Amino acid sequence: MVQIHLASFLQERIGGITSVEVSADTVSGALLALTDMYPQLVRMIWAGEQGVASPMMAVFLNNELVEPLRLQASTVKPGDRIEVLIAVSGGD
Repeated sequence: MVQIHLASFLQERIGGITSVEVSADTVSGALLALTDMYPQLVRMIWAGEQGVASPMMAVFLNNELVEPLRLQASTVKPGDRIEVLIAVSGGD
């Protein structure tokens, strides 16, 4: 199982749950499993269609940023940790 840790703004939408364990082969598959379990997160995780990550999200696999276009190619194994956070963009 892969553990997905959720940012507080996502936790608020699923009753305060801080993390979820899912079975998946890729980061994208893990996020799909998450949104299958909690459909209210679909609009926050995915941009329009499932499989394309929202630009509002920053996804980390074992503390390393996974670029949105690499979610499907990034494989996971049991014990891996995914973190879903709000993306923060630069300023001046």
